[in-house]
Amino acid sequence: MTVFGNLNLAIMISVIACCIGGVMGGLRIARPHGLKARSRAEERAFGGMLILAHAGAAMGLGYAPSIGRMMAGAVALGWLGAAAGRVASLILDREKDPMLRQALILELLMALALALPWLGVGAATFGGAVEV
Repeated sequence: MTVFGNLNLAIMISVIACCIGGVMGGLRIARPHGLKARSRAEERAFGGMLILAHAGAAMGLGYAPSIGRMMAGAVALGWLGAAAGRVASLILDREKDPMLRQALILELLMALALALPWLGVGAATFGGAVEV
């Protein structure tokens, strides 16, 4: 059985970004930052959404790349929206915390990594196959 016959670099980067997003969701579930029970529940719900959104995009990229590209593009737009909200918060709240800027950079990089297959960037493929 041949696995990974032609790996697309953009899809590989996007799947790695999906794994990172899923881990971030798992961390939200395991260690919510809220003090009240309701805020912990909200963070865990957000973590579950992160896990399943990224898992769905990764599955789509692996099993049906044409559909997965659109799914990864939708998740990328979510990360871009988070970055826009972070920029608005930095401007309106005039926060000087460097962690907010680092989070903004992470959100922009996640959006870029997930958008690569959708934009058709990095279409270089690796030839060969791995026998299993």
